[in-house]
Amino acid sequence: MDSMLQEISLQLEDYCLNAEEQVLSKMKELCFVYHFSAEDIVAQWVSFSSSKGACEDPTIPKLEHMEKEELISQKQKKRKSTTSSVSTPTRVYNSSTIDHIGSDGPENKQETRSQLPSLDQSPLFSTDPRTPSNFTPSRKYGARTGSGDPVSSFGALDNVEWKQSDEFSCSIYPYSEKTALRTTYKFMSEKFRDIASILNDMIQDAAEDFVREHSIEEWGHIQLPSVEAVPVIGRIVSDGEKLNPSSLLLEGSIELSSGHTVPLDVSRLEKFSFFPGQIIAGTGINNLGKKLVMHSLYEGIYPEVHPKSPDLANCFDSLGVVIAAGPFATSDTMSYEPLWDLMKYVKIHKPHVVILIGPFVDSKNAIIENGELNEYSEDVFKNMLTELLKHIEHLSTKVVLVPSTRDIHHESIYPTPPFSVERATKRLYLASDPCILNIEGVVFAITSTDILLHLGKEEISHPQQPDRLGRLCKHILTQKHFYPLHPPHEDLNVDSLHCELHASLPVMPHVLVVPSDFRQFIKDVNGCCCINPERLTKHSSGGTFARLKINSIDKEKYKGNIIDSIQAQVIKI
Repeated sequence: MDSMLQEISLQLEDYCLNAEEQVLSKMKELCFVYHFSAEDIVAQWVSFSSSKGACEDPTIPKLEHMEKEELISQKQKKRKSTTSSVSTPTRVYNSSTIDHIGSDGPENKQETRSQLPSLDQSPLFSTDPRTPSNFTPSRKYGARTGSGDPVSSFGALDNVEWKQSDEFSCSIYPYSEKTALRTTYKFMSEKFRDIASILNDMIQDAAEDFVREHSIEEWGHIQLPSVEAVPVIGRIVSDGEKLNPSSLLLEGSIELSSGHTVPLDVSRLEKFSFFPGQIIAGTGINNLGKKLVMHSLYEGIYPEVHPKSPDLANCFDSLGVVIAAGPFATSDTMSYEPLWDLMKYVKIHKPHVVILIGPFVDSKNAIIENGELNEYSEDVFKNMLTELLKHIEHLSTKVVLVPSTRDIHHESIYPTPPFSVERATKRLYLASDPCILNIEGVVFAITSTDILLHLGKEEISHPQQPDRLGRLCKHILTQKHFYPLHPPHEDLNVDSLHCELHASLPVMPHVLVVPSDFRQFIKDVNGCCCINPERLTKHSSGGTFARLKINSIDKEKYKGNIIDSIQAQVIKI
């Protein structure tokens, strides 16, 4: 298999897709014909297949169908646009410049603010024919099929009743007031010395955990010669752009290894799974002080369990939760039809909590990227929120809003502070990204950042192991951090000083919510219910959301998890 086919195959794996070599050759052929990169052709396939109802493995007939339906028409449109604008300089966007679209936009286009009518007559959420074109409902979304069908299920679902009583308003609190991010903060003022100190402290904290768990008497220096295997600990780093077994390095802490870095030989390990920034511990030998040969790895240590069993007596012995992740508008419009369809479900089933995870005004929406939004993004969010509150004004349901760095109207920094709204209401809980919430005693750990996709692009493992998505969730839990990847993905601006305080996982959550572009799932990872509801919209078509019912459990049988009391499904919108 040549390098181009391998690259296409790797790009498909990022979306948990597979293809035979003949199919890969067909995709390579399309790359040459339409001047695509491997990443472009896979993104085109994911967009096309998602618009047809499900993101599935490519086949030659389906690729030919995609070519006839989309690629040929796109090529013809490009030809027409170039011939009709000969005298006008045209800016070319390709794989190397596309990242700059959202930052500066097309030339000679500025975001203009038009006069808004009253909220009751606002065109933003109207189907009136006078509605601006970028707020009209998407045709592809309206033509979707399978609405309401479950695509994943978890737990015993026999005779389960998803409709909840509307006579109870649940309590929502941060798990820890000390570590909860409440307000915005100043960023872009970090010093390299402070960042280095934080990274060093993370190794030292992990070392203390391994000492308690494995009764380690003394750690070995990773660079000093040794004639027998000694316990070592450090952070995985790479000496190249992409992590691979030959580029592995281990970075020790200042206290234990004087901050030195040494090449890592993992050829004697039966299995491993590494990513940049991961803190590992095990036994190894450094015969000449030039290379550390790992002999074994210690199992990762999970956070401490929550000591108290949830008491769900107040909510009639079961807690109903709905979870959905943005974008909440399709990529070809700013109409929030998917969100209003979700709220129709909420009105009927009356869950106690609805967790809505950003982006709400997505910076990657085509209308925003092209500079065609005819309203201020702040006004779009305000009107969306006003309409959202109208949907729940007669319900006891509470709504949790979790922001995203992709929200164009909000700070693009991680950790992301909560939204600030003019009209406060008890029905609305404004959380940060990430956050750990106590909802009637059930601990929810929530993030809007696609850490699974970021980890999946960087992780290497040997041999090929099953349940890749479950393994990525395990990394988050055992590293005790919402974003253990270092250096972070290029799309994410990380403030290390606030990340240390607000992005750690001091407790084993009952439910971990990690929205991702990867396939939706509900998994049991060491007693933690890990959920990826995927996105409420997939490009220009409908996506999925999750619903949970958490039943009361016997306090005497509680051992830190409530996995046997959870019933959950991922549903098509």
